Amino acid sequence: MVSIGLFVGLGVLFGTLGGAIAYIIFYKEYIHHFVDAGKARGMALRGALTAFLFFLALSVIAGFVISYFVIPQSSGR
Repeated sequence: MVSIGLFVGLGVLFGTLGGAIAYIIFYKEYIHHFVDAGKARGMALRGALTAFLFFLALSVIAGFVISYFVIPQSSGR
């Protein structure tokens, strides 16, 4: 059986990458619309956190599905 911990680790890795890229994209867009850079940073950080949590949740769900439905369970033999 595939360990869910592996998928959590992958989720953290790809979530961090996705969150960093999302922060950069959101910040570049928000800085055009807001005069206050602090507000743009805060909104970009919220977007980055959302992207991180999305990738983490997606990875955990994929790990659960793969572990319990795709890979056949051993019958105890």
